[in-house]
Amino acid sequence: MLNLKVLSVASAAFTIFSGANAGVLRRNQEPPQPACVDFTPFTYSGCFRDPPSPAPHALLYTSGLDSQNMTIEKCVAFCKGNDYRYAGLEYYGECSCGASIYGDQIDESYCSYPCTANQTESCGGSDAVSVYQDPTFNQVGDYTDISDYKPIGCHTEGTNGRSLAWRQDDVAEATLTIELCLMACKKGGYSIAGVEYGQECYCGVVLGNGTVSAPSTDCDIPCNGAPSTEICGGRSRLNIFVADDLESSEPCKDGPVTSSTTSVPPSTSTTSTSSTSSTDSSTTTTSSSSTTSSTSSSTFTTSKPPPTTSPPTTSTTKTTASLCTSTYTSTPTPTCEYKCGSWCSTPMPTWSDQHSCFKAQQNCAVQIAACFLNAGWPGNLQCFDFAKWCGSVSSYCSQYCPGGGCSKSKCKSKYPPHGPSPPSASVSTSVYTCPVSSTKTTSASTSTSSTCVPIPTNTNICVQPHNPKAGYSSTSPVGDIPLPCLTCNNLWSDYRKGNPFKLYAFPDSSSCSSYSRGGPSGPYKACRDACDNQYQSCISTYAQGCKNRSDPKFTDSYSVARKKCSDQREDCYKANANVNPSPWRCNSWDSGWW
Repeated sequence: MLNLKVLSVASAAFTIFSGANAGVLRRNQEPPQPACVDFTPFTYSGCFRDPPSPAPHALLYTSGLDSQNMTIEKCVAFCKGNDYRYAGLEYYGECSCGASIYGDQIDESYCSYPCTANQTESCGGSDAVSVYQDPTFNQVGDYTDISDYKPIGCHTEGTNGRSLAWRQDDVAEATLTIELCLMACKKGGYSIAGVEYGQECYCGVVLGNGTVSAPSTDCDIPCNGAPSTEICGGRSRLNIFVADDLESSEPCKDGPVTSSTTSVPPSTSTTSTSSTSSTDSSTTTTSSSSTTSSTSSSTFTTSKPPPTTSPPTTSTTKTTASLCTSTYTSTPTPTCEYKCGSWCSTPMPTWSDQHSCFKAQQNCAVQIAACFLNAGWPGNLQCFDFAKWCGSVSSYCSQYCPGGGCSKSKCKSKYPPHGPSPPSASVSTSVYTCPVSSTKTTSASTSTSSTCVPIPTNTNICVQPHNPKAGYSSTSPVGDIPLPCLTCNNLWSDYRKGNPFKLYAFPDSSSCSSYSRGGPSGPYKACRDACDNQYQSCISTYAQGCKNRSDPKFTDSYSVARKKCSDQREDCYKANANVNPSPWRCNSWDSGWW
């Protein structure tokens, strides 16, 4: 049922976000709704990394609530009242909400900071978010299936902020279609989508204040990407679409939050509220002394100052309070190696011999399909160059390894990737009231261990269909756009939940769908998802290329190209109808079948 709640008139902060996985989401000003009164308790989803800027935050909607007076219950009630699927707490009490999570899951030890208003609860950590999920939402399925969105007609823009909060800038204005907008909103888990002014795409979970139905004739501007067949809103008018199955089955009832509202907290048996996290080593000195901190974990680094026994605040009642300073140096790990449109590849690991070179190259090869699926038009045309670059890396492994010239740095010097420069180290200094217990210089150190994440190789369980008469074969898919790779799950936390397989449709494997060994969520479902993903890439790259005639390789008419893409998907379903991986395939984590 469409949520048409009246929003409160209080203002909310807004931020601009961008990132490879999330596309570009631009936050519009939206007054928040009140916290919820009575609802099904949220369940704990785990501890997630909050990616550094300019990537999107793990949860995009900033609550604006007082972080110095925060509990899990307050944050969850607020997010429920604002119709979001997820609620998250970070750094003692920063509350945020989201329709989806952008960030990988990390060890629970990173989410051990006590909440400011309830020291017995954990409220995330430094660049780490304790995430809770509303169980009354259905799981988001294949985001390329947009059949669940239903049109509800032409509507006016809001009178107090935008009708829909999130603008999707990864959908190119010049080629906007309704389908591309709906897929972008589905990908983010948003139940409402809207197109406006022929070129703008918006997503949200609730319609803004003052949004009302308008005459259909007010929505009269053709979509830039389909001017002869589709209408994309008008001037201050939106064509709006709603996916009921992406909404909560138990929407909130308006009203103030009460103390009876509860949520399910994480287990406290493995968390710690000590002043030193599992990845920090620090030295604290009172009376205007300095604290130097470094992060030695190879799997997760933070950009905020190290923790203290209480949230870092400046005293306003005691002018003689001892102050401590914290100098923090962070060298961020590169997150992009090759850029195509709005998509970036995950960097390959380093190597020093031929075996590790080929293994690292697989990290590149398995992402080719993800590039076509997520780069967006016309950036996805650059994915052909990315595929060639991956092939060049493979040639390097063959020709220069073993040997003194066998290294990743020399390979990239010979075959430079089309990507941004590596991020530089950042230094930050903060001043805060020293902890009461800090009466002398103390030193604490912790040991850290590297977590080796296996690299998935391009050994696909799913089969590319073979039908040369229809324009594709087992080695030459339509438009040379490959089938996404279904292979072993390289994330241990996900694997141990009973999901041995993962479909690598995104550069960050934590964003990729995982599958069980059998049943409705097994390989059959996974391969159908792979076929659907290939179809969408075929439509958005090859068919679109044929329509625009942007390259000599696009030789078909638009209608013929679409038919080839559709026929290939149907044959892909048939070719994988009886998919049945060997029982020893992926039967143990990091078993060598990567």
